[in-house]
Amino acid sequence: MDYWKRLFFTLAFLLPVALPGMSAVTRDVKLLGLTCNYVEEPIGMGDKKPLLGWRIDTDRAGYLQGSYRVLVASDKALLDADCGDIWDSGIVADGKSQHVKFAGTPLLPCCDYYWKVKVWDVSGLESDWSPVASWRTGLFEEFDWEGEWVSSKFAELLPHRRYKSNRRVEHENWFMEDSAAVYMRREVEIPVPVRKATAFICGLGYYELYINGRKVGDRVMDPLFTDYDKRVVYATYDVTDYFSTGSNAFGILLGNGWYSLPTRDVFGMHDANWHTPPKVRLNVVVEYESGARDVIVTDRTWKWGHGEIVYNSVRSGETIDHTKSVHGWNEPGFCDSLWRNVCHVPAPLGKLTADPMPPMRVAKELKPVGITETGPGVYLVDFGENLTGWVETRVRGSRGQTVELQFNEVLKADGSLDTQNSTWHTRGRYQTELLILGGDGEETFEPRFTYHGFRYMQVRGLAYKPAPEDFTAKCVHTDLQRAGNFSCSMDKLNDLNAAVCRTLLNAVHGIPGEEPTREKMGWTLDAAVVMESYLYNFDALNTYKKALRDFQDSQSPAGHIPSTVPSVRWGYVHEDGSLDYWDDPWWGGSIFLLADKLYLYTGDAGVLESAFPSLKAYVDFLSSTAEDHIISWSLGDWLDLNPDPNSQASNLTPVAQTSTAGYYWMSRKLADYAQILGYDKRLSEHYRELADSIKDKFNREFLDYETGIYAENSQTAQALPLALGLVPDEMEEKVRQRLLDAIDMRNGHISAGFIGGNFTMDYLPGNGYFDVAYKMLTQPESPGWLHMVRSSKSTMSESINLNGPGSGHHPYGAYIGFWLYKYLGGIRADEDKPGFREFIIEPGLGSGLEEACTSYHSLYGEIVSAWKKRGGRITLTIRVPANSVAELILPSEMIGGNLRVNNTRIRNIPAISLITAGNGKTHYSVGSGTYEFRF
Repeated sequence: MDYWKRLFFTLAFLLPVALPGMSAVTRDVKLLGLTCNYVEEPIGMGDKKPLLGWRIDTDRAGYLQGSYRVLVASDKALLDADCGDIWDSGIVADGKSQHVKFAGTPLLPCCDYYWKVKVWDVSGLESDWSPVASWRTGLFEEFDWEGEWVSSKFAELLPHRRYKSNRRVEHENWFMEDSAAVYMRREVEIPVPVRKATAFICGLGYYELYINGRKVGDRVMDPLFTDYDKRVVYATYDVTDYFSTGSNAFGILLGNGWYSLPTRDVFGMHDANWHTPPKVRLNVVVEYESGARDVIVTDRTWKWGHGEIVYNSVRSGETIDHTKSVHGWNEPGFCDSLWRNVCHVPAPLGKLTADPMPPMRVAKELKPVGITETGPGVYLVDFGENLTGWVETRVRGSRGQTVELQFNEVLKADGSLDTQNSTWHTRGRYQTELLILGGDGEETFEPRFTYHGFRYMQVRGLAYKPAPEDFTAKCVHTDLQRAGNFSCSMDKLNDLNAAVCRTLLNAVHGIPGEEPTREKMGWTLDAAVVMESYLYNFDALNTYKKALRDFQDSQSPAGHIPSTVPSVRWGYVHEDGSLDYWDDPWWGGSIFLLADKLYLYTGDAGVLESAFPSLKAYVDFLSSTAEDHIISWSLGDWLDLNPDPNSQASNLTPVAQTSTAGYYWMSRKLADYAQILGYDKRLSEHYRELADSIKDKFNREFLDYETGIYAENSQTAQALPLALGLVPDEMEEKVRQRLLDAIDMRNGHISAGFIGGNFTMDYLPGNGYFDVAYKMLTQPESPGWLHMVRSSKSTMSESINLNGPGSGHHPYGAYIGFWLYKYLGGIRADEDKPGFREFIIEPGLGSGLEEACTSYHSLYGEIVSAWKKRGGRITLTIRVPANSVAELILPSEMIGGNLRVNNTRIRNIPAISLITAGNGKTHYSVGSGTYEFRF
């Protein structure tokens, strides 16, 4: 774009003059949103060289940063005096305001660092300093920790743990014995007032930390699920305000989580290598007003006992027994003489690292919309929408009375809860709470270490009909903040967007794209196909960076990546070398999709650099399984429009075609990344030649050159080669026509599955077929998406087919959410210039909508594209953040010669210039600012 030519021209001629003085300070430029690894004011930063970033706020049109200066200090007073004792970057002639890597004095653990930044524009005008921001470091290395790993028991291997049942044997409701939560405590003396205190804790599987009876923080079900043999994450809390002088009590409540799962499941998590009794490690660094410093740690002086949580399982639920409640266990003065001392136990095999992403929290609460009696003493509670979490319950009854709560999202024909729906992944008790009353009047129960996917709750065991105020559903998921918004003149599309967002939030519990009811596992392609829907709607960059690390942690020495991560045995190569049925190059190869989209949305080549060894290893693994460049093992285009209603596997497209297409694309991408990273040219050439060989064999194997048909002429068969660049140039027109034919054969409905659906809907509007894709999007009947949306409270399904197999509460159906932002709002990243410093706005004016309003918070600020049609005229309002440039693409036929911007001719706006016009489209370069176009 010509803006960048002007930038470098100006820098070359003005900066030598401007830099020495830099005395012209402008007050209309403010620096906001200072981030460290994309987080404002992080605590527990585990990166020794974090990435710093800021946003520029100004009303000046066409603002571009020309240089910056960053100061980092160990004390805020130093920073106030413009002294950066940790780092003074000096004046750096660079326009980037994101991904500025810290390059100062090595950071120390558990320290506060303060920083600020100022910038100069391309003409040398200087901004004020930003407000001061800070970050607090975590514990970087093993030797930074002083606390021991402790547990209630030493046993590290439990090959003979007994299983028992507390319900009906015929339903196989079996669980591991000794699955109660563990309560730990210790009291310490705090002699003088505390100036600052920081707690670092990892409790496996889940923990809650208490000081003087108060729960620390608002995290739930912490820490994140990882491959505990590779990586274990800790959390950091500022606990300064929790202390008082004198005796202070620490309490830790440990649940099983995924680390010590007591429930048998088809994924084998119950006998994972890491599976040992719950354990915890705690360091609390206390700094006193006097300047002295103490470290309070877990050691063998701590005591442990049991309490009211007598059973807990992520899959099965909790049993809470109020007859065993232990009041005051986490407060000073509690008598723990009957409790036993904890044991020192070996550390997990995985490296202890800082928590990289937002935690899980209770995001909102719901009250019942109805309660019905479906049988004698059996009550169905309807919360009105699908959610993930649990229910806080108020009940009353006699001591020892048991109330059973069961959760699911599907009803039987008679209106009662279908308790067997989606249960086959779990062996035994499933999404069930058992509440044992203490008999002390009204009692409140709330689980801590489980979550359920549900809309309905069935209640048994009460002697009275409950009231709506007796139940509060807690919606629990990773606490993602909104990054975008979409609304339009079609209610059904607004409901679709609401259903997409609800589904995406319900499907992220430390792992994006999980199915939250039956599986609760990190299926790899599921996470990848919904990635753009997540990124447009939510601030999910760190969530996907964590997911990328999960992929790398799960990779075998041979380079293979299983279809679920973290994984124990599901989707791995068998001991005899054969590949698991539940595997596919696109599932393991989703590591490429994650790395590619992270690079596209951030512009940070460091993502590619850290992932490159794993990416290369995966392509090399695929090569080892290929026969003459063809790969034939796979799940295929899962849940395409299979005519067999009982089958989920691909039926319309040969698995060898989808797998080999993926093998080609990954090889080509690897060559591109090697070139971007400046690696040895021979490396890039090797994988480009490999990609060319795959492409040649692919077309000889699957393409009918006479008709332009690939394989069976399904939508996926045609769209995938087109989208991935596999089609020979001379055949593109024929193949595109066959794709349109394949769509016409379905009367304009989607028929592609997990692999082909996203590529189909992305390829069409990007290549002149917006109208075709829009018709597919807005089909009211099955197959498609709108049939899933019954109201603004809906969630999306696994199958595009109304009567198809799969879950009715599944993230896959939410992948279409990206289309609303990318092609109706028209906001999209520039594939050639990743990171959204330069981006594209091409509003979907050719749709049947009267208006649409779309916003997206890029790293540089809020982008807006809002348009409406009235009386044959179109008004388009766009906002371009400071220090970024948009390429605005408008249909030439619509704008004609009547285009006006901000009530004047476009040539009178210095920040807007014509790039090119042709092929029915006119392209403009638009600098930062807010503009109203009328035509």
